[in-house]
Amino acid sequence: MTIDDIASNLGYTKSVVYYYFKSKNEILWQVFSRIYDAYFASISSIIEAELPPQEAMSRIIRAHATHVMESREWTAIYYRDESELTEKQQKIILGRKREYDAIIEGVYQRGVDEGVFRPIPTAVAVRAILGMCNWLYTWYKESGPLPAATIADHCVSMLTDGYLEPASSKIQKASQGKSQSRAVKA
Repeated sequence: MTIDDIASNLGYTKSVVYYYFKSKNEILWQVFSRIYDAYFASISSIIEAELPPQEAMSRIIRAHATHVMESREWTAIYYRDESELTEKQQKIILGRKREYDAIIEGVYQRGVDEGVFRPIPTAVAVRAILGMCNWLYTWYKESGPLPAATIADHCVSMLTDGYLEPASSKIQKASQGKSQSRAVKA
């Protein structure tokens, strides 16, 4: 990404961008800082609400997935350009990532302790959850058939219930199939 790209996306000239920012790195750092501020803000209110773990985790997943989709361009910059930050900035970002993950890991561990969540190592569970959500930016399109909120709800459903049909649903479908086949024979 060049300063010309940034200026063009903002609708400004390169000189205007440099008036407000001393370098491309400063712009990039602002993008990273704002991304994390937004992520932290979205889960802070959930944590402060002291919800049961299942409700808190569902809201966290929904908020994270929605944020990824609604900030696709920023998310793309984050994954593509992190290596362009200074070593000091990369360490700060790594610390913020760990802090964010630790908050979510705390919710997951509370769910394990209460017998609500499976006892998967919390770091594995949280990285898998965030990994699924983080890649939404690569394929989600605002003009697509499903709005971001619906996709976020599907993510919550898959991550909380899995992708298999519940056993009760299978039994119900099987009994419906039998009664339909009896009706055809009669």
